[in-house]
Amino acid sequence: MGKDYTFVKGAEFPYQYKYEHMAVTTDCVIFSYEDRELKVLLIRRGADPYKGQWAFPGGFLRMTETAKEGALRELKEETSVTDAPLRELGVFSDIDRDPRERVITIAWYALVKPSEVVGGDDADEAAWFSIDRLPPLAFDHKKIFETAMERLKRDIHFEPVGFDLLDDTFTIPDLQRLYEMILGTTFDRRNFQRKLLATGILDAVEEEPAPGSKTAHLVTPPIIKSCLSTSHVQKKKTILDVVSGAFGAAPLIPPTIVTPAAIGSTLAASTVKPEEKKRPGRTGNLFRLNMAKYAAMKEELGKTEF
Repeated sequence: MGKDYTFVKGAEFPYQYKYEHMAVTTDCVIFSYEDRELKVLLIRRGADPYKGQWAFPGGFLRMTETAKEGALRELKEETSVTDAPLRELGVFSDIDRDPRERVITIAWYALVKPSEVVGGDDADEAAWFSIDRLPPLAFDHKKIFETAMERLKRDIHFEPVGFDLLDDTFTIPDLQRLYEMILGTTFDRRNFQRKLLATGILDAVEEEPAPGSKTAHLVTPPIIKSCLSTSHVQKKKTILDVVSGAFGAAPLIPPTIVTPAAIGSTLAASTVKPEEKKRPGRTGNLFRLNMAKYAAMKEELGKTEF
């Protein structure tokens, strides 16, 4: 069998094959969660084909870089997003997917915290779009998006996908809303909360009171409660007896001033205690993912169901 290439000594790529070579691109599907909405990052194309239309950040792969390196470079150049934890989504190779030439693309996806994005390179604009309100997409990017959503729905059962998109601390309603958006369904609030807390993977976060905030409430002392529980005729005698007995001395409050106003002033001067803790899972409670417990749970069960 004869040779099917020409060897050119000294050339950058000396083995030059006679077969046609197709171009390779990368595309990035970047998800984020903001304002209780799951969003995806798009760029407005600044050149033909599809000039002015929205697409995923991406571009042609250079000879001197790997597919992941090329994806990260294009993402930074077109949106200013850096260090995204890219995972390979798949290869898309429909013959007519690009009108310029035979092009295959290697798609990637990542989950990131909300950030400012700026269009650059050959992207006129970069912006976050809710997954429920996407504009028409260039090339075969609608197909790539649908594949990414299916991957996200699968991964959410096996990896801490929801927690990656939320802040370090979050409420259970926020987490439920995110899971519902990804899975395209709704959960019963109590059932979701019960199952999630039962896993033991969440740690409650104690909220520190903001400076100047009122974090305590007045508590009616027992001596006042005993007075208020008696008849109006007995009130003066009861409070005098209790106070006098407590200090082993003659009545400290003359009968003439033991009035409802006096009782009110006593209440105002009474002891205070911090507000009772909210029940676990209440709307205002903050939680944090315990990665050690999460890893242990995955070792035992392998899949998270809600």
